[in-house]
Amino acid sequence: MTFSPDGTRLLSESSDQSARLWDITTGKELARFINFTDGEWIAITPEGYYNASPNGDRHLNVRVGSSVYGIENYREAFFRPDLVKLALSGGSLQGYRTLADVKQPPKVSIVQTPTSSSAEDFKLTLRLEEQGGGIGDVRLFLNGSVVILDNGRGLKVVEKDDKGATYRSYTLKLSTGSNTIRAVAFNADNSMQSNETSYQVTAGFTSTRKPTMHALVIGIQEFRNPKLTLKYTVADANLFAETLRRGAAGLFEQVQITTLTAREATTRDGIINALQRFKTINPDDLFILYIASHGTVDDGEYFMITSNVGALSTQRLKSDALSQVQLKELVANIPSTKKLIVIDTCNAAALGDAMQVAMLTRGMSEDTAMKVLSRAVGSTILSASTSVQEALEGYQGHGLFTWAVTQGMLGKADKGGSGFVKTTDLAAYVEDEVPNLAERIFKRSQFPTVSISGQGFPVGRVR
Repeated sequence: MTFSPDGTRLLSESSDQSARLWDITTGKELARFINFTDGEWIAITPEGYYNASPNGDRHLNVRVGSSVYGIENYREAFFRPDLVKLALSGGSLQGYRTLADVKQPPKVSIVQTPTSSSAEDFKLTLRLEEQGGGIGDVRLFLNGSVVILDNGRGLKVVEKDDKGATYRSYTLKLSTGSNTIRAVAFNADNSMQSNETSYQVTAGFTSTRKPTMHALVIGIQEFRNPKLTLKYTVADANLFAETLRRGAAGLFEQVQITTLTAREATTRDGIINALQRFKTINPDDLFILYIASHGTVDDGEYFMITSNVGALSTQRLKSDALSQVQLKELVANIPSTKKLIVIDTCNAAALGDAMQVAMLTRGMSEDTAMKVLSRAVGSTILSASTSVQEALEGYQGHGLFTWAVTQGMLGKADKGGSGFVKTTDLAAYVEDEVPNLAERIFKRSQFPTVSISGQGFPVGRVR
């Protein structure tokens, strides 16, 4: 045991590789720190809020009665590094719900479903047995990426068995050969997911075409609120689109890039409509989403600031901006198993001090939001910076982050000399290069958020 210099804290260590921090005055445990044998770690408060290394939350279990879940089942509500920091600094988490407050999600199993298919379209049936928490979102993963997110709002006919279990059927497109399908369901308020069920399906059909690259590239420069005006976002979007065309030429059957930069096309409804057009692409096709705009976190949720946004109050953001929940649902229902999301959310000086302060004090950081979104949709996400940093602009006529991303796509990320730029290589390059450029050019710090999930795949060929 070790006391802090001022005598207000006590750190106790154990032979099980865990340590606990205590408040001497109250006797309350503030947080527990656990190191795992593979180098992963987790820091967790008694309420259940945690911070962890990329796979640290896969090693800690939560027992509810006779059921055992991983702490990662609670990730979308309880992965909150900001609240862990608050607890460590002596702040109170009173008023926040705890793990014990969360009701269990349904048990999920795949039933009445064949193990092989001679056609691309495949029907799968889920059995959902309630455990007291109701039924919220249902997600289906195909080969690592979410291809269906069902929130149940449009469900009219529900089949039930004599035990009260619900059956839902879904049709998804398969890839040639072996397919791994995973299914999870959430409780009614989407605060906890079920243990997953997985299923192997062999598709016997033969595909004679190469994949198509689909990309939606968005640059928002003008807003309803003129104080939000940005300088480089349209140039950044055009640079990203042109870089995709150059690198992808000859590698795919087709390269279809939709670029939205006009104010009337980059409203929330305009972006939603554009994303919904990708619902019919094939599982082997690539989907890339690029957005250059403002972003902020408010009331524990990330918001993309669209061109129709004027006021920045919590109420107006929820009614006017594109929320993380909406973005997650839209991207998850694109049936591609290879998805890349690149978000350059500039924090320009033109926003003024009020917005800067708001972004620093509204709880969950953009970094946390992007990591949650990445895992939720099974996609790799590259994001310009965390909410407490300035996304540096004005390098080579572009934002620093987008410039680094495009340079990586043109070949600098191909460290192994394979002749192709893969998403995993691009992520590693951006993570190293952006801080180096920021320090060398601007004498400032900028650390991008890189979250890898789902499959790695090539996005271009080195020219």
